[in-house]
Amino acid sequence: SELITVDQSRAGIAVLTLNRPEKRNALSIDMLEQLCARVESLAAERANRVLILTGAGPVFSAGLDLLEASNPDLVQRSASCVARALQLLRSTRLITIAAAHGGAFAGGAGLMAACDIAIGTSDLKIGFPEARRGLLPALVCATMSPKVREGDLRDLFLVGDIIDAARAQQIGLLQRVVEPHTLTEQAIAVATSILEGGPQTIEATK
Repeated sequence: SELITVDQSRAGIAVLTLNRPEKRNALSIDMLEQLCARVESLAAERANRVLILTGAGPVFSAGLDLLEASNPDLVQRSASCVARALQLLRSTRLITIAAAHGGAFAGGAGLMAACDIAIGTSDLKIGFPEARRGLLPALVCATMSPKVREGDLRDLFLVGDIIDAARAQQIGLLQRVVEPHTLTEQAIAVATSILEGGPQTIEATK
């Protein structure tokens, strides 16, 4: 099945959708590999300049596929796929925008944080329950540390409570908070504004 769908109906903008709504877009190995392949393919086409990452169904992403993450035969491959996806979103020449709704948890929140700009709906809930599940949030922490202060990171990871969009914006995890029905419109508007900058200048600025 197509776990990552792509919409390139707008010039210069590609919308990638995590497409596993029946599993709350849990990040399986297959999904992460498809995500990385899509990002690399889009970046190879010079006409593409902005990538919007969103999720199908009621939430952005519930985080790692726990069946794979707890399988001794798959845990290393799962972690490697997460690391590659986070690094790729940060390093690609494309300007990346996360458009998150509903919920973004653990690795799913990490994908959101790895994007250059994170836009969340006012009802978005964000959480990092790794420690409660016996997991270490090392990869996600490395991605978030340039955006979020150390004290707030410790609060997020050690306490593990779910935070709302307002708190996420306050600590720098979200750059913009919008009403749910305007999420796509707002993400496209931000992408369109980015396209007004010179391609080489925008890439160099990133």
